[in-house]
Amino acid sequence: MRCLPVVLLLVCLVALPGAPTPPAQVLDRCLVVDRMTVGPVSTEPVAGRVEVMEGGATSPYSLYLPDADNRMLRIGYASGKASVRDYLFVNAHRGYLDRAVGLTADAPLRLERPHRASFAVLGYLGERYLCLMEVHGQGDRTGQRSAYVARIPRGMGADMRLYYKQSDAIPPAPR
Repeated sequence: MRCLPVVLLLVCLVALPGAPTPPAQVLDRCLVVDRMTVGPVSTEPVAGRVEVMEGGATSPYSLYLPDADNRMLRIGYASGKASVRDYLFVNAHRGYLDRAVGLTADAPLRLERPHRASFAVLGYLGERYLCLMEVHGQGDRTGQRSAYVARIPRGMGADMRLYYKQSDAIPPAPR
């Protein structure tokens, strides 16, 4: 009888839901993060070209870091050699691409052109979200777009839960 409270506690912990899906407004804003819009989602673009830092022969990763001067958040993409998993990061938080929840299609395990990706931090209802958007095909105004979005955890070192959304055409700017 003494172990009943412990068992109930474990059942409650297992039943807790994971990170909730980001709101539709946040996902839609990320898909058009390269366009200026006015709406309920605040946007802090991490502007600048993406620099590639090769880790050398011993490092399993190449890092893609926007060269913007952001003293609060270190944001980027780590692309690994064949035996390691690619991930997005904000400071010590990681979100692995192979564990991303596909909302419209299965998320690819790697970015196509990480050096051309758009990074941003989005704000909505008191939460902050990492946004990475890629344009596929020819030119920025045509082709398919995809976005990875994750709520940035408040605690230190917690992993981020990535969500992946794809759009076949340029979506209308969110209102």
